[in-house]
Amino acid sequence: MGEEEHLKTTEESTEMHNSTEEHTEHQETEHKTEETEHKVEEKPQEEKPKHSNESENGLEKTKVFPKKERKPFKQRIKDIYIDDYKKLLIIPFTILILALILTSIQIATTGDFVDKDVSLKGGITITINSDDQLNLEEVENFLKNKFPDADIAARSLKQVGKQVGIVIDGSENLDAEEVIQELSKEIGEIKEEDYSVAAMGSSLGSTFFKETLKAIYISFLFMGIVIFWYFGDGTKTKLITSLLTVIAATLMFAGTSSIIKDILAYIIGITLIVTYIKNSTPSFMVILNVFSDILVTLAIVNLFNIKLSTAGIAAFLMIIGYSVDTNILLSTKLLKRKEGSTTERLFSAMKTGMTMSFTTLAAVTIALIFSQSATIKQIMVILLIGLLVDMLYTWIQNAGILRYYLEKKKYKNEF
Repeated sequence: MGEEEHLKTTEESTEMHNSTEEHTEHQETEHKTEETEHKVEEKPQEEKPKHSNESENGLEKTKVFPKKERKPFKQRIKDIYIDDYKKLLIIPFTILILALILTSIQIATTGDFVDKDVSLKGGITITINSDDQLNLEEVENFLKNKFPDADIAARSLKQVGKQVGIVIDGSENLDAEEVIQELSKEIGEIKEEDYSVAAMGSSLGSTFFKETLKAIYISFLFMGIVIFWYFGDGTKTKLITSLLTVIAATLMFAGTSSIIKDILAYIIGITLIVTYIKNSTPSFMVILNVFSDILVTLAIVNLFNIKLSTAGIAAFLMIIGYSVDTNILLSTKLLKRKEGSTTERLFSAMKTGMTMSFTTLAAVTIALIFSQSATIKQIMVILLIGLLVDMLYTWIQNAGILRYYLEKKKYKNEF
């Protein structure tokens, strides 16, 4: 019995010991589980970014993203010009369409595409010498009320910045003696020696204007053939187009004027344009660019109600010269030069071309400010408008299309 009790006591002690160990292990396991859960709960807080905005109660936190570094304005414009040049082409083409619409409205309402002064449409010019500082607007309104059908316009006659008289332009049906009598009642007596009258026949003015338009048209054809010889391909095609250009000029100016001859000359011009498009895109682009310069400038002149004179015609001819210069510079740099990338050659041409344009703009602006002659002022105003328009069409329209032409040509060569 003693041994059995002893063995029984020993087994109970062993069971109690094992139970105690199991309980201890269970507690340790639970403790470890709690520690693990606690760490899991704390981990997200440790991983949150250091830069955060905490609210007053300390519960809400907002993640702060680093600010993106903005490029300088000049660099952003440069990137747009380089990467999005095709989208930029929308600007010049939209302006060109608007110019066409405005010119069409001008033709529909007035019967002509430009408002001409006496030197181009005919009429009389009355020059009155007076030391009195006359109000031009009041004089013009007074005469328009007295002679509503005479298309009257008044301008100042200045010398060394001082008004020394006024010039009155009117249509052929205006009687100079009646004008002087009415003005004498309004501004005081005008003696015979204080005024002069010059007349321009409507047929003479109209003939001069038509001949001027023909001269501009032929200048476009010769400009095109010169550029085609430089940028085009095929000696035979160049010789044929040169001969056609000479024939068109002969039809326009040789012998007596004829509608049939003029129509033939215009048909030859269309044929030459089609030839340039097929054989030399750069040649056509220069012609399109110069045409855009002239048309948009003309539309702006009409918007400002500037009456075009013979001096204005000279200004438009000068615009053609400036436009050809900048476009040939651009085309030569992009197509003939091989050193550097297309973008580098473009910016090199732009640097030279813009320097030329800004230098001319400065000279034109100074002449416009200090000149007292109405003739010189009109030339300078039209030149100022034309140069600004040329900068848009040369460095956005022509540059963009030539870049597209080069990319397309490179793609064809690769495949």
